[in-house]
Amino acid sequence: MNKTKFLEKLSSETGYSKEDTILINDILERNFVISRKSKDKIVEDLINTLKIDIEEANRIYEISSSIIAKAIKDKLIHPFRSES
Repeated sequence: MNKTKFLEKLSSETGYSKEDTILINDILERNFVISRKSKDKIVEDLINTLKIDIEEANRIYEISSSIIAKAIKDKLIHPFRSES
């Protein structure tokens, strides 16, 4: 999944604007998403950057992780399928 498609999917699943989704993506790119230690840092950054509560930050983190995990799984199962 390329960055544009990731941003579109993240925006549609979270309900955030394109600008806020770009901020979320910047936070994700600064951290390694799959680690427990990183989760705490990402959630804290989301809270401070977007001025949201911990529940919403966790929701965004879970949605982001799910999108990334699904994209990785799809790539492993279908390594030569092109993105459309």
